[in-house]
Amino acid sequence: MKRPPLHIIYFSIAMSTVSLGDFLLYAILPSYYPHLGLAPIQVGILLSINRWIRLSTNHTAEYCYRRYPSNLWLISAFFMGSVVTAVYGLSQLFTILLVARILWGISFSFIRQAGIMAVVNSSSNARLGESMGYFHGISAIWRTFGLFIGGTCHDLFGFSTTLVGLGILSFVAVPLGALSQKKSRRIKDKFAKGASGKMGNLGVICCGFALALVGGGMIMSTLGLILKAHVGESFIIAGYTIGVATLTGFIMGLRWLIDGIGSPVLGAVADRIGRQRLIMFLFPLNALVLVAVSRFTRPIPLIFIVILFFICSTALMTLLSTHAGQGGPRAVASYATATDLGMSVGPIIGWSIAQFGFPANSIFLSCGVIYGIGSVIAFYTFGIVSISCSKKIR
Repeated sequence: MKRPPLHIIYFSIAMSTVSLGDFLLYAILPSYYPHLGLAPIQVGILLSINRWIRLSTNHTAEYCYRRYPSNLWLISAFFMGSVVTAVYGLSQLFTILLVARILWGISFSFIRQAGIMAVVNSSSNARLGESMGYFHGISAIWRTFGLFIGGTCHDLFGFSTTLVGLGILSFVAVPLGALSQKKSRRIKDKFAKGASGKMGNLGVICCGFALALVGGGMIMSTLGLILKAHVGESFIIAGYTIGVATLTGFIMGLRWLIDGIGSPVLGAVADRIGRQRLIMFLFPLNALVLVAVSRFTRPIPLIFIVILFFICSTALMTLLSTHAGQGGPRAVASYATATDLGMSVGPIIGWSIAQFGFPANSIFLSCGVIYGIGSVIAFYTFGIVSISCSKKIR
C-alpha cells in the first residue's frame, strides 16, 4: 500500500467536513426534537427527505457535469452545504429546516458524483480499489472524529451554537474542494473496464441496491431492536452489566471504525486478488453470515458475526463504487440513486417486519435472502459477463 494522492485526501476531508451537520442531525434530532418544537413525523421527514430528493437529483448532477464540465458545480455544492449546516442552528421553523434538507440533498448529489469520478479518473486500474478505499476510509475516520466533537459541543454549548459553529467550520471545504481538483490528474487506461455493457451496469445497480437496502437500511435502523430481542435489556460480561443501548452504540461505532481503517486495506487486497472475484465471493458469504446471526443468542458470538458482516459490507461498498465509476458518470449516478433508494426503503421494510409481529430474527433472515438474490446477480454480472468480455477481447 502507498500513501493516497493528495487530491483524494483533500476531497475526502472536504466531503466529510461539509457532511458533519447532516450526520449530527441523525445523532441529536431524535432525542432533541421537542426542544425545537417539532413533531415526531416532522423529524422523520427531515431525516429522510434529503435521500428521497437525491433520487431525482443524482442524474441532474451527472448531466450538469457531463454537459457543462466545470469545477464551479463542485465549489457551489460545498458552499451550499456549509450554508445549510449553519441554517440548522439559526432556525427552528420546520419549513426552513425542510428547505435546508432539500438543498443539502441536491448539494450532496453533486459532491458524491464529483468524488467518485475524481478517484476513478486519476487512478490506474491496478490501484483503483485501494484509491477508492482511501476515499471512503478517510471520509469515515474524519466523520467519526467530527461526530464525537460535535456531540460533545452539543452537550456543552447547545444545539444552535454547535450547528452554526460547524457551518462556519464547513467553509474550509470550499478551498479544499478547489484544491482537490487542481491536484487531480486524469489517467487513461484502456484496460480499466469493470462489468461492461448495459447488463453489467444494471448488475452493479442491483448489487448496490441490495447492499444499501440491507446494510444502510434494514440492519442499521433496526440493530437496537434485534439486539434487544437476542440478549434482552442487558447482559453480564466478566461481572459487569452491559445495557443493550451500550452494545448497540459499540457495534455501530465499530462499523465506522471498520469503514475508516478497513476500506483502503480491503481495496488494496481486492486489487491483488481480483475485484470481480472478491465481489462474487463476498455476496454469498454475507448471505450465510446473516442467516447465522439469526441463530445466535449469546452476545459475544453475535458481536463477532455482526463485525464480519460489516467487514464484508465495507469491502463491497468500496468495490461496487469502483465498478460504478469505471462505467462512467451516468453509471455513477444510477448506482448512487440505487443506494439512496435502498437506504430510504430499508428502514421501512425492517420496521414493517417488526410491526406485523414477526420475530426479530426474521429481519436477519430477510436480509440473508436479499443477499442470496444479490449473489446470483453478482455471479452473472461479474462472472459470466466478464468471461464473455474477455473472449471478445481475445
